[in-house]
Amino acid sequence: MTILQAIILGIIQGITEFLPISSSGHLVIIPNLLGWDVPSEQIFPFNVLIQISTLIAVIAFYWNDLIQITKAMLVGIKNKKPFYEIQARTGWLAIFATIPAGLVGLLFKEQIEKIFSRPDIASALLIVTAVFLLLSEKIGKRSRNIASLNWLDAVVMGVSQAVSIFPGISRSGSTISGGLIRNLDRKTAGQFTFLMAIPIMAAAGILSFIDLLKIPYLSQFLPVMIIGFITSGIVGFFSIRWLLQYITNHSLVPFAIYCLILGSGSLLLTGVNINKPTKDEIGVVENIYYLTYSMSVQWMIPTINDCSEIFSEAAFVLDQADDPTSLAKSDIHFSYDEFDSYPEFSYQLGLDALIIGVNQISPITNLTLDNLRNIYQGKVTTAAGLEEVCEVCSIGDISNEMAIEPIRLWGYSNASFLEKSIQNIFQIPFFSPGMFIAPNPSLMEQAVLLEGTAIGIFPKNAISDQLRVVPLIDLPTEQTELTIFASSQTEPDPFLKGFLECIQENFIE
Repeated sequence: MTILQAIILGIIQGITEFLPISSSGHLVIIPNLLGWDVPSEQIFPFNVLIQISTLIAVIAFYWNDLIQITKAMLVGIKNKKPFYEIQARTGWLAIFATIPAGLVGLLFKEQIEKIFSRPDIASALLIVTAVFLLLSEKIGKRSRNIASLNWLDAVVMGVSQAVSIFPGISRSGSTISGGLIRNLDRKTAGQFTFLMAIPIMAAAGILSFIDLLKIPYLSQFLPVMIIGFITSGIVGFFSIRWLLQYITNHSLVPFAIYCLILGSGSLLLTGVNINKPTKDEIGVVENIYYLTYSMSVQWMIPTINDCSEIFSEAAFVLDQADDPTSLAKSDIHFSYDEFDSYPEFSYQLGLDALIIGVNQISPITNLTLDNLRNIYQGKVTTAAGLEEVCEVCSIGDISNEMAIEPIRLWGYSNASFLEKSIQNIFQIPFFSPGMFIAPNPSLMEQAVLLEGTAIGIFPKNAISDQLRVVPLIDLPTEQTELTIFASSQTEPDPFLKGFLECIQENFIE
């Protein structure tokens, strides 16, 4: 996931979490429509973080109301009249309304998670959201305010919220619709919708955060995801304010039209077959191959996908995995020479090499190995300083302000194969002064592109023409080579061997 993708998805979450147009549906559909190949290991933690962010936004917006409601509930308990005051009753009803959603989430967690990989179903459910919104505008008298809120209202709105657990069904849209059908006025339906969201979002956030902490290599892509976290929280706060002002005097029909257009348009544009098997349904499909890849060769995904399209007679399920057990869990595992031992059926697909990459406007045009080490050890901190200690190094316009700016260093996690290779080949220590960590070459490239003085070490196949390669004049590329492997515990069948030959040809070219 790139910084730009994190910002865009953060904005989408911040807007759509509270508008009646389904945030979960947008987070499934938009990346699919834009053709983003976001790794599966990043999708879950990102969704958790931005949902926690919008929870913080709604708590911040209703902070004073929450304080008053909590005080009223405590006083009611003390006086043995827990439902006497309007604020106390509102608080208890909000908690009660979360029960249906909590039960659905616990009982159908696995089934619901499967749908998050189905843009087709999310698109279809957006159309269902549109129907909910249109029905709510036709039913109900809008005659009751928050003082008349009762247990039946909480049940109806709670069930509406439970339905919204499925991606494509808007939580705010379905619960506001439930309130309008119960004859609540627009303002009351909106206010109670956001108040009842807090307990369920908090409970879901805590459970998801526990799962989040169990994810390996989480720290590697947290920096980019935190940007999405901040973005969604800020946008979400202002979205609440705008929606409450809007729905007080306006219809939900425009949102219904939007959901109808996006849902039906997504189905048409993607040409999705709703009956197409998913990863979780592949047990009933023949010619299914499980492919896994190490994070260090994530750059291979476009090549794997291209060959998958050529060999379209079979279905290929691709996931990221970084431990030796992944060799036993997949038909083919793609990696560099990362493990201590490989199974009998391992095939060399090609060679890669570690190279130095900088921003196009960087003054540095070539280096020696010793001075590369000096940069990463903090002995040389600017391009101008490099010129002073390296006669054979090539520096561009030394009068340029860029030449005196600090060089921004990028590296990988100390646990990653790439970082260990860098330490072995270049003899560069991991704990370089001021070095920033990127989870993979793709994200490192995005970081280097953002700052003119940035420098990183990349697999040659992983970077695009947007970066400039800085040659090491005293270290031949052959000495930095990495072998790309495809490995399997069993001998691949002829079809799968043909698929591997397709990938191998890409490296030969």
